[in-house]
Amino acid sequence: MSLEDVDDRTVLEIRELLRQTRNRDAVVHVVEKRGMEPADAQELVYSIHKANLSANRKGALYKMIGSGAVLAIMLLILLGAHRISATLMIVLLVSGAGFLWGLAGFLMANGYEVDPD
Repeated sequence: MSLEDVDDRTVLEIRELLRQTRNRDAVVHVVEKRGMEPADAQELVYSIHKANLSANRKGALYKMIGSGAVLAIMLLILLGAHRISATLMIVLLVSGAGFLWGLAGFLMANGYEVDPD
């Protein structure tokens, strides 16, 4: 059973259960108790978990790309101008911190809840 075959309410309930319990097997057990076949329940819960994980990693990757692009542009300006200004250094520090924040989010992403943007 795929995500397209299930109504939105069921998907939202499973996402909420994943967020609350942080245990895929417990959520599979709850969905089985509600009347779904065990194999279908496990496939559905695992596919929702995988979709959440993918969404979290995609968001973190976009943050890394954006901050990395700003960091690269500022480094090129720094090398081309042969002059260090306070504003340039602040932008370099902020974009470097943003890149590291995105990298940490990418590496530590979980599939139990979708991170807000």
